[in-house]
Amino acid sequence: MLGKPRRRCSAIQRLLVLISALFLLVLLSGTRTIRAQEPTTRDEFWPSVEVYINVTPKVRLYLLGTVSKAIEDGELFNAQTYEAQIGSHVDYIPNKHLILRAGYRYGRAIGSTDDGFREHRLLSEQILRKILPGDLLLTDRNREDFRFITGDFSFRYRNRVMIEREFQLHLPLLRHRTITPYVSGEISFDTRFGMWNRNRYAVGVVQSLRRGPVLRTLLPKRGINLDLYLMRQNDSRSSPAHINALGAGLVFHF
Repeated sequence: MLGKPRRRCSAIQRLLVLISALFLLVLLSGTRTIRAQEPTTRDEFWPSVEVYINVTPKVRLYLLGTVSKAIEDGELFNAQTYEAQIGSHVDYIPNKHLILRAGYRYGRAIGSTDDGFREHRLLSEQILRKILPGDLLLTDRNREDFRFITGDFSFRYRNRVMIEREFQLHLPLLRHRTITPYVSGEISFDTRFGMWNRNRYAVGVVQSLRRGPVLRTLLPKRGINLDLYLMRQNDSRSSPAHINALGAGLVFHF
């Protein structure tokens, strides 16, 4: 009698994984159509590496390295436009539902099309996390960016809301691993333009590469995760105005 619910649960989880994979494939296949209809749209690839290092039970370091690169003529490795960013942050975690972050990031254009873009950015974040009914994790992140772009100061406020759900995998090669589909949306206000000029929305999955839950502890202590996502960015004051980004990140927790 106990075996039937377990098999049923496993089948539901596999179905959810399949639906998530099909949804991502549909979005990927639609990228070229969107680009063809909107000449102001550019496709990009955003690889990144993130490292979390626990210092004390309430303090940790967060290190980031990322590159955004345009996909030229539909080919990833022929990209000529790059922008790189590195960052170092300190997180204070008073409880499992709140993270307070302060940090510094440096960004610049690189590659053969370096246009002289340089940015020094001080930032602060307030991250609220809450488990909702149905084991959904709600994250509300507020960020304040104090930016010095090629010597000119500006301020940007960003608010991002994310909903995610962790599922245990029961596949032979991925037993005791988890997969976490998620959706997110973000809006930004930039003092350079005095308006809410940018919005982003994304769909993705986080695959654990080590055994153990990711979300049930809210703040994982150890683990390695692969984060794959598709993001759409719309910006009324940037060129191009629209970006379709394929992101791939390795996230380490120590």
